[in-house]
Formats: sequence, structure tokens, C-alpha cells
Amino acid sequence: MARLLPIEAFQDVLRPLVGQRVGLFTSRGNVGDALILLATLQLFNEFGIRWQMVDFAKVPDVDQLVFGGGGSMGTLYRGNWELRARALALGIPLTVLPQSFNSREDRPFARVYVRERGSLRFCEHGLLAPDLALGLDYETRIPATRDLGVFLRKDCERRVPRPWLARDPARICRVPEDYLRLAAKYRRIITDRLHFAISALIVGRDTTLLPNSYHKNQSMYETWLKDLGCRFAAGLDEARRNLAEGRSEKRKAA
Repeated sequence: MARLLPIEAFQDVLRPLVGQRVGLFTSRGNVGDALILLATLQLFNEFGIRWQMVDFAKVPDVDQLVFGGGGSMGTLYRGNWELRARALALGIPLTVLPQSFNSREDRPFARVYVRERGSLRFCEHGLLAPDLALGLDYETRIPATRDLGVFLRKDCERRVPRPWLARDPARICRVPEDYLRLAAKYRRIITDRLHFAISALIVGRDTTLLPNSYHKNQSMYETWLKDLGCRFAAGLDEARRNLAEGRSEKRKAA
């Protein structure tokens, strides 16, 4: 497969940056954030956006700062909260690419894009737009050689109980291509890692997303992923039961 959403779905986010000198900085996060960055740079290239990465060692010579997409708005991840404060202190207009909010962050951003409807209650002026990873153009020829993969997070966003055999894909993958290649090995994926689920959808696998500790996963499912063929389940037992029932229905239909 290629993009999950057509290029036109990202016009409202990226068109305002065309013709600007953009200084990009990104979340301090994991390989899921790197997947978003990979998609962001692809989309910047397609829209002809002039950009440079900034690290705040010196004041960047740009027209606009842009904070990469993800799920770090609010105070849950203090490092990213403080990073945005440093950017705002420079006095350069700051745009936030599609993010989820875990609490309010009422700061003087030039523009804020919110990637799922549940976060709009923390950012009423936010503009709803898809997670940029849904615009990643990627194809693979890796065949699915295993049936079911269960991959669950092991961090502060964990909500569902973890069986001892479950692995956290963010801890065994280093770069976004690792996420995509790992997902491609399985015919069916159950995970509570949002961007591992998105990776599985990108490579065309049967994907079930489980909840995380706040609204992010379920709201992303309801806002975008349901229409892209993803399933959602409240827990691992329900996810497995739904997959078994789906197989039973297929056998009956045959």
C-alpha cells in the first residue's frame, strides 16, 4: 500500500507554510515520533516547503517556527512542554503540526492543528487535521510470514494489562523503517502503540488498536482510523475474540 490518505487531505496544514522559511523542531519521543517526522519531510518536499532543522543553540534565521506532530501537547511530557517554551521565547511565530493534547496548553501559538476530535476540548481554537503519518508514502514487498503479533507499550501511557510475552515495539525498533518492516511480518497486529498501528495499516495488515491511558487512541480511531480499516477493542481479550469471530464468519461465508 501507499498513503492512507490522499495528499489533498494535508493541504490545509501545509499550504500556509509555502513560501515561508520554516524552522522545524520535533518532539523528544520515540520511533513513532520519528515516523511522523519521516512523513512530514516527505510532505514538505511534495509541497515545496523550504525548511531547516533548528536546535535553539542560536536564534534561527526563519520566518516561522514549526513544532512537529505527535501526542505531547499538555504537561504529561515536561521535556516537550519546556521545548515549546524555549521556542516561544524567541518571538518567532510558532505553528504546531497535528498533535494530541493530554491537558490544556494555552500559549500564544500562531496556529495549532489538532489531530483528533477528543483533544479539541483542550484546544477549542485548534484546527482539526490528520496525523501527518497518515500521509507517509511507503511500500514494502516483505511478505507476512507470521499470523498474529501482540505489541503493547511499557510506559506511562499503558492502560491494558501486558501478558509477559508481549513486546513494546518502541523498545525494539530504532528507526521508523523498523516499525514498518516489523509490522509487515504479521498478517494481524494487536497494539496500543498508535504509530505501530498506523505502520501496520500502511503495509496493509489487519490491525486492531487498543486504548492508551488517555483519549488519544480511541479518538484517533473514531476520527480517522475506523474509515481506514482499523479495528478497536477495549482490551486484549476482546481483540482476540473479535478476530476469532471474524475468522468464523469468513468460514461460514465460504
